[in-house]
Amino acid sequence: MKKILISAVAIVAIVLVAFVLNGFVLLALVVLLPVIVFRKRLRKDAACATRLLTMEEAVARYGDPDDSIIVDATCANEAAGCILVFKQKRMLVVAGEPISMDDITDVATVNTATPYTIGQYQLVLTTKKPESEYVRMNAGLDAGWAREVATQVIDVLRR
Repeated sequence: MKKILISAVAIVAIVLVAFVLNGFVLLALVVLLPVIVFRKRLRKDAACATRLLTMEEAVARYGDPDDSIIVDATCANEAAGCILVFKQKRMLVVAGEPISMDDITDVATVNTATPYTIGQYQLVLTTKKPESEYVRMNAGLDAGWAREVATQVIDVLRR
């Protein structure tokens, strides 16, 4: 219902702009609006097209990891809960996403709680890659655990 109302208001606004200004503005709006919507849909489809690796796929592709850092103990056997470390290739598989160690610029922990909810701590890796500037992983409800995991990741990056 809300989308229909917004669409109706937009159509009325376009017609009013066309009468007040001229037909060239109406033509520009009619051409530009679908192009903008189409480009947004393409970006959304491209973001959904990237598929994350499972732990088995990462091991099959890159070999046995040199180390494994458990970020979320409840998901320890899944890619979403572990960081696989490949020292020879200088690469990490973080939440199923392969990231070069050279692309990581910062490691931090963030508390996602609000004044009204209990939130998990997250491990946040900042990268140089524009398509995935921040990689977030839930680390549980313990601040000490999240800090320890961040320290382990920093130690791996220093070596």
